[in-house]
Amino acid sequence: MNVQQFQAKWQGSTLKERSASQEHVLDFCCVFGVETPAAADPAGTFYTFEKGAEKSSGGPGSIQKAPPRRS
Repeated sequence: MNVQQFQAKWQGSTLKERSASQEHVLDFCCVFGVETPAAADPAGTFYTFEKGAEKSSGGPGSIQKAPPRRS
């Protein structure tokens, strides 16, 4: 895939960010000759999709989407 093919593929995309993000990154890697996460890190320890993270404070839980702002 070259830059023009990448642009043509993604310019008109109507996919939501979450559903397209991994494929977008894989295509980006292809265009720029960068190893994909699975090729560079088969164990998924340092370069992977959806890696969990520990919170430093606030107890257990996860980040939630903020409610819309009122104008």
